[in-house]
Parts: sequence; C-alpha cells; structure tokens
Amino acid sequence: MPTVTIKPSGKTQTVESGASILDAILAAGEPMEVKCDRDAKCESCHIFVLEGRKSLAKMGRPESEKLDSIIGVGSKSRLACQCILGTEDVTIELLGALSG
Repeated sequence: MPTVTIKPSGKTQTVESGASILDAILAAGEPMEVKCDRDAKCESCHIFVLEGRKSLAKMGRPESEKLDSIIGVGSKSRLACQCILGTEDVTIELLGALSG
C-alpha cells in the first residue's frame, strides 16, 4: 500500500492502491474543500506532485483541460481527485490557502 506524504504539514497517510490522492488528503485530516463531484470540473484540489509521479495513473483529457485553465499551473500540477495511486509512495504539496 502506498503512503502519501503531504507538505507542508508533513502528515502521511497510507491508502490502498487505486485510491485517489484526494482520498489520502481527506483521510489524513487535511482541510480541503471539494467543489465538484471529483470529475475535474473545479480547481479546488490542485496540488503539486513532488515525488512519485510515475506511479500515478496518467492524466486524462478532463484533467488536462482543467489544468490548462488554472493560473499557477506547473509541470508538477495535478488534480488530487484525478490522481489514482499505484504501488509507489508519493509526496505532494498542498497549494496556498489549501494548506491550512
């Protein structure tokens, strides 16, 4: 089971492979408002994936299109609701106001 490390808090959460990073963030008790139905229609779960990106499911078209419309997106940007975990550990960074 992969472990998700959440920065800047340093919290970690172990979850089943196939879970989303959003599931791990919420299970760890991090404050994150989810404004859509986990269908890449909002930007509230925009994160940076610092380590373990290759273990995540590939980015789909809805996520890619949403990221194209967000200010501040970089090469490490993903939507936590769309990041499905594989078997490797992942380190992420919550952005701005999302990091509590």
